[in-house]
Amino acid sequence: MNNELLELFKGWLYSPQVVVLDTETTGLDDQAEVIEISVMDMRGKVLFDQLVRPLNPVPNEAADIHGITSESLADKPNFPDVYHSLKRVIGGKTVVAYNADFDCRLLMQTCAAYGLPVIEADWQCAMNAYTRYRKEPDAKRGGYRRQSLAKAAAQMGIEVNGAHRAVADCFTTVEVIKVMFTRLLVLDFMPCPIN
Repeated sequence: MNNELLELFKGWLYSPQVVVLDTETTGLDDQAEVIEISVMDMRGKVLFDQLVRPLNPVPNEAADIHGITSESLADKPNFPDVYHSLKRVIGGKTVVAYNADFDCRLLMQTCAAYGLPVIEADWQCAMNAYTRYRKEPDAKRGGYRRQSLAKAAAQMGIEVNGAHRAVADCFTTVEVIKVMFTRLLVLDFMPCPIN
């Protein structure tokens, strides 16, 4: 499995067709919308970073997590205003996200809310890769335990600044991937003990 992960991380880190994306949203349900989107390359260059005014107010429960309020979004563009710029950045690319299923679903929901076509991309999940890397058993569900981005960063010794804001979470995701790759490389080159 280590060789498989090593190749995955190598592909993510060295391909110019790979970007990292994170969103902040109005919630978790099937009515939730994207209100912040950030995209960066694996070198940490921010390619897209935008707050977005949603159709409906930001619930207090969501604002308590990321700090983004309806008031702070009042003068921001709505999603159709940024759609084409976002599409130029992620369309046809490999998009790595920490919990890719969530970010992909919320982006699809937001497109649907405005009657816009889904932006085609190859979504890949850094959280699933971290779960396979960490191999921490999950007694309740079987398999391996999924870790939040903040927990993964702490376990890897990465300092987190600005958690639950899209650009900060992109940076943290990139760092987690780099540390996993580096540690796997070190393991790969360590000599086997001789009996």
